[in-house]
Amino acid sequence: MKMDFKGRRGFYKILFFTFTLVVIFIFAIIPNDPLFEQYDYADKIKHLFAFFTLSFLLNRASSDMAQRFRNMSALLLFGIFIEFVQYYLPSRTSSIEDIFADVAGILLFQFTYSFTKEVRDFLKK
Repeated sequence: MKMDFKGRRGFYKILFFTFTLVVIFIFAIIPNDPLFEQYDYADKIKHLFAFFTLSFLLNRASSDMAQRFRNMSALLLFGIFIEFVQYYLPSRTSSIEDIFADVAGILLFQFTYSFTKEVRDFLKK
């Protein structure tokens, strides 16, 4: 049986990404831990880390440039969706700063990936 996403290994990459996406969404809709609320920008750091991780996992499953732009757009829409859901939850708040933190996580990964790829290619020469 032929799989459409680079064989069995690609399937497991997509499966792990989907699992991570669901876990992040669950953490996004449960009430915040009061321990983290005492630190300034803790929520923004969590957003940055979550979207850096999602970008990494999605990039591992598909990495040509057109797919990377599609992936970044999809992750941004996911971040906006999370904020939309949080707007309607009494235990959570929604903010545009969270979306900026999501974008920062996505772009930080893309910069890190591109930079390390350039260094790796340079060292191979």
